[in-house]
Amino acid sequence: MKISPAIWIMVVVALVATITLLYFPSEGPKTDRAQEETRREQHLQSINKIVGAIEYIKDPRAGVCFAYYWNGRNQNLSTVPCESIPPHLLTVAQ
Repeated sequence: MKISPAIWIMVVVALVATITLLYFPSEGPKTDRAQEETRREQHLQSINKIVGAIEYIKDPRAGVCFAYYWNGRNQNLSTVPCESIPPHLLTVAQ
């Protein structure tokens, strides 16, 4: 039985492809890890930007402290324990 040259070529190509995939696996997982690390770094930068923009204010009339954040569009105000705020970060309203 004679095998045509086209069949031999397909068999050789299939073997080379199989060996290549076994010895040189895809870089996909490394790329996915790099992309995930980039996303985490960007998320951390966003968080640090927000945290750095928080102002701590004390209302001396009521003795209540607030964390205030404004991003240019939205304002957020939340009560926080006064004793948890370092004095150099606290602004006392007058």
